[in-house]
Amino acid sequence: MNTLRLILRDRSLRLVALGLIAFGTLASSMGTYQSLIGIDRFGFSDGEYALIFMAGSVLSLIASLGVGILTDRSAKRRTMARAMAFAGIAGSFGVTLTHSPVAFVFAHVLFFPAFSTLFGQLFALARLAATVYPRAQRTAIQTTIRAVFCLPFLVVLPLWAVAFNAGVDLLAVYFVSGVAAAVLLAIFVFAWPRDGATAWRDEASGLTFAAALGELARGPVLSRLALLSGIQGANAVYMITVGLILNAVPGRGPGDVGMFVGVVAGLEMPVILALPLLTSRIGLTPALTAGALIYGVFLFALPFLGPYPAVWLLLIPGSIGAGVLASLPLLYVQEMMAQRPGTGGSLVSLVFLGGQVMSAGVFALGSALGGYGVATTMGAVIVAVCAITLLLVDRRGMPVQA
Repeated sequence: MNTLRLILRDRSLRLVALGLIAFGTLASSMGTYQSLIGIDRFGFSDGEYALIFMAGSVLSLIASLGVGILTDRSAKRRTMARAMAFAGIAGSFGVTLTHSPVAFVFAHVLFFPAFSTLFGQLFALARLAATVYPRAQRTAIQTTIRAVFCLPFLVVLPLWAVAFNAGVDLLAVYFVSGVAAAVLLAIFVFAWPRDGATAWRDEASGLTFAAALGELARGPVLSRLALLSGIQGANAVYMITVGLILNAVPGRGPGDVGMFVGVVAGLEMPVILALPLLTSRIGLTPALTAGALIYGVFLFALPFLGPYPAVWLLLIPGSIGAGVLASLPLLYVQEMMAQRPGTGGSLVSLVFLGGQVMSAGVFALGSALGGYGVATTMGAVIVAVCAITLLLVDRRGMPVQA
């Protein structure tokens, strides 16, 4: 509670928290329902949707890396954030106004990938804003900020469940997402301090793109990013398949999907807040590995229990694993790239989006081979292998980029 009060008193941290709530509103709505909308509403096949999802994820990777390097090089974070927020508005309201498959493709392949770069940059801004406080407080601030991001999943998704059960059209998620993106734009147009006028030091790195990419291409960093992407891909597989698995059960609908995902997200918050104690006792990588293995079990069991009421028993292992995957990969990357906050922020997005690329391939292959259950099983195996491998390669500690 003391950390939460500190965040509420600090104008910059308060704005970051509000921005993450707005971003999380769009992310929870899109992440939960975009596969249902693409496949059930607009009629794309599983393979076509996987291609759309993968194309958007690849562009997100490129955009996130470029934005991170550029903001570190110039320290003009506010200007870049405005442009990315506007992309979210364009994608959301494009689908809202046209209700067309073409607008869906443009939104998810072009506009939302650009908007998604804000995810890592918001956490980079939080890390910078926290540098004015003692080191012990910084960890608590970062943990609380990560928990704030989960709040929309807890609040917004149950509201969608009520709305859809009352007959609201599924495409309404795009209107709400557009409003959320507009809130982010307003933050960086009207409220965020000018570049160079912040309370913390934010020096431009001056590195060229080639030099910055050279830092990231070193084997120890690159291999760990690949493993973290494989771990994070499990959550992306879940977000693609959970709506399709639960919605296919007679008597269930989009409202049940929203309620399930919302409860999992709500239970993540106490898990995230408890993680600093766990990592201080057993270490960052062992805690990440344990959570990833729990999530693998959850993902494996989901299609088998999906048709039955027993699926609600998966809320506990799902929330434990999801809480770890929502928090510790982010912390791992930020610790590894401690001296490059913008690039570190972009690598947070890169890890999450790399997981999306992996999940798109898993979804396409798994659904072609035997359905959604095969896809989730493949995802469970990948997350387990990547987590155990990361534990083995980190036996001497993670590399820290100076």
